[in-house]
This record gives sequence, structure tokens and C-alpha cells, in this order.
Amino acid sequence: MNSDRLFSEVYTLDKSTNRYMIEIALDRYEDIFNEWDPAPFKKREIDSELELYLEGSVEEIPFRFPIELIFMLPTDRQDTQREEEVRIALKNYFGFRLYFLRRELRKINIRLLRYVVIGFLLLWVGVTYPGYELETDWARVATEGIFIGGWVFLWEAVSLFFFSKREIYHRYQMFKKLLHAPVYFREAVHQSS
Repeated sequence: MNSDRLFSEVYTLDKSTNRYMIEIALDRYEDIFNEWDPAPFKKREIDSELELYLEGSVEEIPFRFPIELIFMLPTDRQDTQREEEVRIALKNYFGFRLYFLRRELRKINIRLLRYVVIGFLLLWVGVTYPGYELETDWARVATEGIFIGGWVFLWEAVSLFFFSKREIYHRYQMFKKLLHAPVYFREAVHQSS
């Protein structure tokens, strides 16, 4: 409960949508995107610093709570057509990231299955055809090598499953949450000094 209270002090709950707001102040719509990317809005990469901020914010807000992205702009810069283009661009970008993460997860699953099969196969060969019966040093070394190889492949499978796959799956969940987050544009509130 203590961590829930901590993030709720940093992020405001939008009472109308029951979502936590990730607020980003902009001077112009182009600030959302990588300034070196010449592609039209719909295909542009988002700014790397903005992406880091969004990832950090999604990490701080527990996954069980829905989020929304609020971009605040000066009143004289608001343009509803541009806002719709930005929404589409963000959905495209997050969808594109999900596509690559899904591909990476598939590759890991294939490697994991391969390692498990090879590991058990090597262990089976080591148990079925033990070199100890032949009483030659070379046969014993070969048998030990087969056992060690089997355990190494199984350890690699465990490592992939618990470390690599888990990290990529976490990033997948994070981008999925960003993909489904509604995007709103609001007028920036100027504070007088």
C-alpha cells in the first residue's frame, strides 16, 4: 500500500476516466518526435528522451492501473487535425515496437525449445551409453563432456526463460500498455509569478 501511495502522489488520477495521467508539456507537436527523422508524422520515431520518460512512468505506475497520456500545449498552438495525426503516429510507433518484441519472444521460444531438446538428448546419451564401462580415459572424458554439454544446454534454457524472456516480456507489456493508453491534448496552464 505504501508504494501505491507514493506513485499516486506523483501521478494524478483522472476522475472522469479512472486512469492515471502521464503528463507531458510541449511547445509544439514536433517535440514528440525525433527531430532527425524526416518521415511524415504517421511513420516517425518518437523522441528518445520522451520514450525514456514514458517507459519510466509506466514502470512507476503498477501494471494493474490504466494510464492515459496528456500532452499539454500552449493555446495558440493547438490544432485538432495535428492531434489526430499524433495519436495515429503514437499508435503506429507502439504497435511497431510490439511487433519487434513479439518476434524476439518467438525467437527466444524457439531457442529455448532447441536447448531443452538438445540438453535432454545429451543427458540421455550420457546415461544410455556410459563410457565408464569401456575403461578408457578417452571414453570417460567423452561421457563427462556429454553430461556437461547436456547441463550447459539446460542451464542456457533456464537462463533464457527466467532472465532474457522475462525482460523482453516486461517491455512487451509496457508497450502494450502505452499502445492502449488514450492520448489527450490539453491547454498548458501558465502559472504567474
